[in-house]
Amino acid sequence: MAREKKRAFRAGKFPEDIITKDMIREMTCTIDCAPGTPDYKEFKVTEGMLFTKVPKSMSPPIEYCDHLLKINGISITSRKQMLDVIYKVASTNKSHYMVFTVRRVIYVEKIDNRSVPSNASIRKPDTKNKTVKPNFGYAYYKVVLIYFPRSKLGINVKSYADVVYVESTDNSWGSTTRRFLFLGDAILKVDDTEIQDVQTAQAAIRNGFQKNGIITLIIERAIDQASNCFVRNVLSWSKVIDPHIPADVRQICAERLALYEKDGFAEPVPIFKGYTKDYSKSGRVSVTSLIEVKTIGSEQFNPISLLKVPDFSNPDYKNK
Repeated sequence: MAREKKRAFRAGKFPEDIITKDMIREMTCTIDCAPGTPDYKEFKVTEGMLFTKVPKSMSPPIEYCDHLLKINGISITSRKQMLDVIYKVASTNKSHYMVFTVRRVIYVEKIDNRSVPSNASIRKPDTKNKTVKPNFGYAYYKVVLIYFPRSKLGINVKSYADVVYVESTDNSWGSTTRRFLFLGDAILKVDDTEIQDVQTAQAAIRNGFQKNGIITLIIERAIDQASNCFVRNVLSWSKVIDPHIPADVRQICAERLALYEKDGFAEPVPIFKGYTKDYSKSGRVSVTSLIEVKTIGSEQFNPISLLKVPDFSNPDYKNK
């Protein structure tokens, strides 16, 4: 992101064509404080009065880069004034309440199913294959993420069957996705790019933040029992990565295999040179050449997939 835009973001100035007035909400946070608290040294703000640090006991309700307007009804216009007000309130050594009035950018909009991109599950054909993601039982949202000064994206994703899912989120202070994304949300679109793999998602998010500092996501959230079960299975599934075997090891293995196929497998020479007792004629041990194949019972299903769910291939259930 350009240096000019970084300075504008630190001052709390965002592009009006992207961050419209209806996305900015004024909120009041009332916090119960113990005597002698809070410590004014634990507060940090940018030149535009955006919070970059607050005491842990105040987050939530205060969130990263909330724009500070008032403290206990007193309008705050500078960092020094903020610290003076906090110091005077804390120095009374009495239990008290502090009321912070902040301005926060919040934008999560539920969109109509007719406006979803082409890779949405509801646009896919019906199937009776239980290993394919159901094409019903979802809600769709438009989410705007802002890369505030020194913030972090706070999200890990994974792909399965050309769909990118939110695998984990960072709910610590400074996370961009702290209030917007849930585990299992499918990222369908980043700005104008439809997402089908992790690499495309990473590139689109990185390029969007570098260009504007703001990206728009279209996400798919499971709200039905069957779709929720499928998403849980996806989150519990992990890819097995084949280890890379060096070329010389593969060559040696191929040579030994060719030797065994040609000459047969010879029993290795025992390293024990002492006397060994022959147990082949012992009364307690019997040696036989017969082999009986035993089938070992095992459960091939993930326990999570054994949850009792309706048969979502039944048309009667889909119409409910």
